[in-house]
Parts: sequence; structure tokens; C-alpha cells
Amino acid sequence: MPSTHATALYVFSLERQDSLVAGKNFLSLFNPVLSGKVITVGAFFSSYMTTVASPLYPMRGFRTPAEPTGGTLHAESDICRFDTQRFASAAVIRSGNFSAVLGAALFNVSPGLIQGQNQSSVVEQIDAPGTFNPFVLYPGEGVVLRQGAGSIGHLWNLSILWRELKG
Repeated sequence: MPSTHATALYVFSLERQDSLVAGKNFLSLFNPVLSGKVITVGAFFSSYMTTVASPLYPMRGFRTPAEPTGGTLHAESDICRFDTQRFASAAVIRSGNFSAVLGAALFNVSPGLIQGQNQSSVVEQIDAPGTFNPFVLYPGEGVVLRQGAGSIGHLWNLSILWRELKG
């Protein structure tokens, strides 16, 4: 029997996303202006090297005050609902080095790798500590996961997790 709560939990995941020397916008989640929803966000990361030695270029999260453009726009069917009986997500997900206006940074995640080949990091989780309020996106706000510099062959696995509250 479906729940009558007005919240739902979602995740979107990408594998084997290659870095670029000049930097790259990997993933964005945007709460559309007319969504009528409030979104809270968390993220998970791991990285690994294939054939290169790479300095420790971090993945960073930024707020964005405007919907990103370009790149790959993902369909709602690409978003995994934690409960299939809940409403479809309002979030707009992009990947593939889209254009974005970057606001304040909210986290840095080092890949945690030793320079060298065939190294893998542990999975990193980004979430507000239990005594803090969650990271909130109101309509017209979003987040961008970006690596400012990188190295070809330095690959990332990225997942973003969010909860939506119907307004």
C-alpha cells in the first residue's frame, strides 16, 4: 500500500566519467523555478586511475542560481526512485560538461589516490552532519559537481541523492 507522505527519495548515478585537463562540470541537479518542491541533497563519490599518474585534483560542489545549459539532459526515467509508488522527480539532471553559473562552493572531495596507475579511492559521502539542517534547494536553485582541473584517465563514479518535499 503506497504511503501518503508528501516526500520522496531519489538517486542518479554515473560511472566512468573522465576528467579533462581544463576542468569539467560533471553533474548538476536543479530544482526548476515552477516545481513547487523543496529539495535536500547529498552525494557519493569514488575515483580511480586507468593509465596515468595524476595529482590529487578534487571534486567540488557548488551552488548554482540558474539552470545549467548544454551537455546531456537526462530523462526522468534515468532517475531511480527509492519507492516506485512515489511521484516523479521534479529535478533536472545534466551531465557532460554543460555550462553553468557557479555560486559558493559547498564541499571538496579529494580523490584520495596515490599518484600512479590503477589506484582506486574509497567511496566518499557528502551530507550535512546529523545536528545540522539538510542542504536545501528551493525552486530556482541547484548544485553543480565540478573538477576545476584534471587529468585524462582520472575517472570518477558519481551519485547524487535527494529528497523532494511537495509544496
